[in-house]
Amino acid sequence: MVIKLEDWNKDKEYDRLGLEEEYTEYLGNKVVCHSLPIRPGRNLAVIVEAAAVNHRQKMMGYNAAQELYRRVQENLMKGDEEDE
Repeated sequence: MVIKLEDWNKDKEYDRLGLEEEYTEYLGNKVVCHSLPIRPGRNLAVIVEAAAVNHRQKMMGYNAAQELYRRVQENLMKGDEEDE
């Protein structure tokens, strides 16, 4: 896994859920690459560790971003049914 730390830019759009993955190629191997926007004073160790744990969970078959998206969609559908 590759983690790129970049200065946070308010004009740039970031993928907050992480549903799409980017890849970088090293020596003919595709490696997952995450660009993490940061601001001064943030705890980089915690941010990088959270990205690493999330990556490990994905490798083990659990995708937290997809689960969150699924739950939000279910709640939206329940809200639409209650309105009728």
